[in-house]
Amino acid sequence: MKYSAALSVAVAPLAIAKAVHNVYPQHKRTSHKQELGNVAAIEESINLVHGVSLGSETQVIVIWANPGNNAETTTLHEQVTVTQTVTAGAEATAVGTETLAAGATTTAAAGAVATHTVTVGGSAGLVFTPDQISANVGDMVIFTFMNANHTATQSTFAEPCKIMEGGMDSGFRPNPNNTVNPPPQVAMQVMTTDPLWFYCRQKGHCGKGMTFSINPTAEKTQAMFQAMAIQQNGDGAGSAITGNATETASSSAVAAPPAATSDASTGSISMGSGTVENGACVCAVTCSQGSFPAVAAQGVDAFGGFAGALPASMMETV
Repeated sequence: MKYSAALSVAVAPLAIAKAVHNVYPQHKRTSHKQELGNVAAIEESINLVHGVSLGSETQVIVIWANPGNNAETTTLHEQVTVTQTVTAGAEATAVGTETLAAGATTTAAAGAVATHTVTVGGSAGLVFTPDQISANVGDMVIFTFMNANHTATQSTFAEPCKIMEGGMDSGFRPNPNNTVNPPPQVAMQVMTTDPLWFYCRQKGHCGKGMTFSINPTAEKTQAMFQAMAIQQNGDGAGSAITGNATETASSSAVAAPPAATSDASTGSISMGSGTVENGACVCAVTCSQGSFPAVAAQGVDAFGGFAGALPASMMETV
């Protein structure tokens, strides 16, 4: 065989192999765990749209969010229709537009849903207005965010300024000098009658008493919740709510004033609370009966104070 013919025979299989291609290429298989992780990441990104954490459906659900300034509202969750079980008595009972036979049981809408509007910040200062509401299951709460940059963040009663695991969070809603018109809003639906606790997680705001509650009880009040927020997280900077930290005692020796001659008894600690006219500022104080003022000369039925003056910084505008 000639050399040229032999070379052609040897090269032919290679040429044929090059011309052949797989019209059904193999796809690399992915791990099912990786796919589940991707799904979870997508769901998380949906939950955090516009910085909102939807919260647990057993307590509250964030329904929609709007950044203000006539922007489009983003629906984050469908509003839940709350139902109740209705059982007819010995006779047929009308339920809505239908008639329920005697002894029969059905479910029906629980009734009209109330909408509560809560202003966050604004001219009232570092407060929620109102700072507490009573809400039924299914009621809507709309947070309207005014001056500065605030949040409505769910916490526990024991830790007022720490976001609750699985709790809702509106995310920061900037509205500098109320220039966003209409203002940003976030709406949520209440899904429990249990007390719910909220705060603003902007740095320093919770420590100055910027808290809010839904369905507080006599054992766990809004005033107690706010006082714990100030106690646990206050930095002593002073505000219209908290006042200033105690000044360092002077190094010079000062003679103690003589004890008052009043015969007032040294009773137990007494708790008091107060609020301004528009409900913007709530304070709680603890006083012990003492020697000032002198009951006989400086006041009637007054106790538990000491001589001093209010610092000018307590009159600051927030």
